[in-house]
Amino acid sequence: MPSVSSAYIQSTVSYLVSSGVATDKLSLLTQKHSSLADSSRISMEVYVELLNQGAALTNSSLFGFELGKQIQARDYGVLGYLVESCENLAQAISALTRFDALVADIGTTSVFFESEDARVEWVPKSEDCRQMVLRNTTAWVATVYKILGAASQLNAVTFTFPLSMSEKDTLAQWFGCEVVDCAQANTITFPQQLLYVPFTSENKAMFSALVKLTEEELSQSTEEKSVEANKSNINRNAHENISNKVVALLKANTTLKGCDQKRMAEALFISPRTLQRKLKQSNTSFKQILDTERKARLDDLLMRHTIADTASLLGFKEQSSFTHVFKTWFSTTPLKYQKKLKSNG
Repeated sequence: MPSVSSAYIQSTVSYLVSSGVATDKLSLLTQKHSSLADSSRISMEVYVELLNQGAALTNSSLFGFELGKQIQARDYGVLGYLVESCENLAQAISALTRFDALVADIGTTSVFFESEDARVEWVPKSEDCRQMVLRNTTAWVATVYKILGAASQLNAVTFTFPLSMSEKDTLAQWFGCEVVDCAQANTITFPQQLLYVPFTSENKAMFSALVKLTEEELSQSTEEKSVEANKSNINRNAHENISNKVVALLKANTTLKGCDQKRMAEALFISPRTLQRKLKQSNTSFKQILDTERKARLDDLLMRHTIADTASLLGFKEQSSFTHVFKTWFSTTPLKYQKKLKSNG
């Protein structure tokens, strides 16, 4: 059954709140869809209805467009961080077309090459698709804008549904190109050369780790659809898998700056509280995993950097905090440890 990640629902509700929609109306909306808070996946029908209700509540015929502009990496979970760690747009599109169903199994993406242009075509799995297509198309382009900035350039965007002149003008101004309605397909066309503009956020280690995680997630998703395994084994394996994913994500980062529990939870498409609970069920914690990774990097960093820089690269906001933790680890100061390390080296 076509469905979307609950993160899509959460981002929609968050946008409605930021748009000033009355809380009582939101309460009625979430009560109607009581499953929203109880499931990691939401049916496409519920998602489409929520988008349509959002358009009505905000009195905006371009609600999906406005929502898509607010896209964040966390809305795509691991896939979002995978895209941002790609070398270029060609690699990012390949990742999106392969793994998009993990986040939203609501359409089919194809890529075509014509002369000097590339065209991304998206076919939705719902006839009531206006707001869904607007959101999906805009989110794709907004992600590219954030990564490539001024290098971004589109040739045309087409939609299968009708748009008013005012709506087309609004869309054309933001997309920076011609917008065509009542077309045969929903497409984004851009120069092929854009495919190979290097992403400034390119991180090969992070990309490799995230591809592995996403491949595992895709494989697990496929298996769960075809095989009904023992629930206790699934739960135990899921807890262990979460722990391994956190380890892989930390190791993929060149530094541990900003690698807190919230960021890891967003990358894994779960809440920080859920991550904490699942790690506890694996008899570990985020702090234990982070400290293990910090210790693994410690000697190499102290041999090449000052104590202050080492503290920063290990993700400590203050050198004093690093010194305090260091003493609990080794019953000595970082300076004494560093001197001994260099003398032995």
